[in-house]
Amino acid sequence: MLIINEIYGPVSQGEGKSAGKQVMFIRTSGCNLACNYCDTPYTWNWIGTPFVHPDKFDVRKESHKMSVAEVIAKLRELSPKTKSVVVSGGEPLLQQSGLRELFMSLTRLGYWIEVETNGTQVPSPEFSFLVDQFNCSPKLTNSGPDNPLYKREISKALQTLASLPKTCFKFVVITDTDLNETLALVEKYKMGNVYLMPEGRTREEQIARQDQVHEMCLKHGFHFSPRLHILEHGNVRGV
Repeated sequence: MLIINEIYGPVSQGEGKSAGKQVMFIRTSGCNLACNYCDTPYTWNWIGTPFVHPDKFDVRKESHKMSVAEVIAKLRELSPKTKSVVVSGGEPLLQQSGLRELFMSLTRLGYWIEVETNGTQVPSPEFSFLVDQFNCSPKLTNSGPDNPLYKREISKALQTLASLPKTCFKFVVITDTDLNETLALVEKYKMGNVYLMPEGRTREEQIARQDQVHEMCLKHGFHFSPRLHILEHGNVRGV
């Protein structure tokens, strides 16, 4: 069984290499980090947790046990013709075993599979083989005090992901300090396909910061990632 927060689509992928592509979203429940700027706290920040992030949610309402067959049936119900799926979270790689079974079925059905991860879990070779694209977003100091370095930088996981040509890296930045942390990680792990994205949970924050981050990209040869869903819809679910 898989622990799922929500399944929705088709929508435009909002971030990274596939921004603008029509996809289905499978959002898993549960995360091993607690970012203070997270815009999906309903996947992990349960009532009673001590994390800095103020938005708390009822785990009984946000976590749903689903079989592989139920997940596929939901995808087909929502859009039988959309054959690209993004698996996000939370942190999907906490459920590698169940997702591997799902991915085998989706591959047989002709789906393109993207997985979004915070880069703290080592993907197994069997799991990686079934993924068409990893979107890895390592967390920096700006993610907050609930994410100390020993939790957010797992060398084996980042080394493994960086060794895969199918991995794109995306860093959430605002300041020069964020940029310097990013540059150090890119060099340390020899990361390719690097994107910078402005931090911001609102349209106004994105607009205010995107020019600054775009300049960082131009200076250092990185790609710029917008947050299209925030720019178009604001901070709402299911888009």
